Amino acid sequence: MIAKSGTRGKFPKKLIVAAVIVVLALTFVFQNTATGRVDFLFWSIEAPAWLWLLIIFLAGALAGWLFGRRGRRRN
Repeated sequence: MIAKSGTRGKFPKKLIVAAVIVVLALTFVFQNTATGRVDFLFWSIEAPAWLWLLIIFLAGALAGWLFGRRGRRRN
């Protein structure tokens, strides 16, 4: 594969942004290792705080993805 002129030795912007996000996520995880308890109906579950926040984030992302598709019109 031939490199484009002027791009040799440069990192793609997406790679830099992804690396920053990974570093921030790992910092967040290592700072939130304390165990938290959640009671829901008749379940009681203990897990690290970062895991609860990840579950809530994924649930929100899934809801946004599911309900966001409704507003789009197909041509």
